[in-house]
Amino acid sequence: NNRIQKLSPDGQFLLQWGALGTAPGQFNDPWGIAVDEKGNVYVADTWNHRIQKFDSEGNFLTSWGYFVNTEGKLEQPGGFWGPRAIAIDSEGNLYVADTGNKRIQKFSPEGIFLGQWGGLGNAEGLFDEPVGIAIDPAGNIYVADTWNRRIQKFDENFQFIKEWPIYGWESRSVVNKPYLVASPDGRLFVTDPEFHRVLVFDLEGNFLFTFGRYGELNLPLGLAVDQQGNLYVADSGNCRILKFPFSSEELKEGKMK
Repeated sequence: NNRIQKLSPDGQFLLQWGALGTAPGQFNDPWGIAVDEKGNVYVADTWNHRIQKFDSEGNFLTSWGYFVNTEGKLEQPGGFWGPRAIAIDSEGNLYVADTGNKRIQKFSPEGIFLGQWGGLGNAEGLFDEPVGIAIDPAGNIYVADTWNRRIQKFDENFQFIKEWPIYGWESRSVVNKPYLVASPDGRLFVTDPEFHRVLVFDLEGNFLFTFGRYGELNLPLGLAVDQQGNLYVADSGNCRILKFPFSSEELKEGKMK
């Protein structure tokens, strides 16, 4: 629907903004969203190839980005090809998955370019279709390196730490775009869209458990964790948001609030 909706923790509608278009405050298939400590909202306006920034009431503040195809090289910083996800570090800087250009870019809250990493490949630190990105409480960065079928972990300076495989990410379809989120208690939640489930690991990549199956979840994509540790899942094929409680046992049983 090319819009942002704001809901209470219990799912009550509060606010919406946006429509299809290229003007400030309009969107073309927005995929990623992140909120900073001041309540500012950043949107990966995917097919407008830009990041837009709003205040907590949806008022447009700024935007940056333009279309560029770097052919998987670390060139033309600040341009994008279909950015899909945003993560914000403890200093308020943004890490953006520039999916089509096979890289991660870092920006200040005002959109000033600060760095880039990756490029096309399957060696350590390279990417093929990076989508989800998450930052844990220690500042480590995790990237869903989708077409390499792995998660890569980096330190706060984006130095490679380790990787582990995700065998379920078989497809290169437009809907197989997995996302990640790190919880305060040291778990990494990972969507496996076309297997209709969420995978759960510790922060060293050890598999803990999975939950969801077709019907209960249908193409789950985006993930978020609140300050209490509750997990929210964008259950895209079922056109809804699901909220799960903090307890691991309840998550294993697929219980929802």
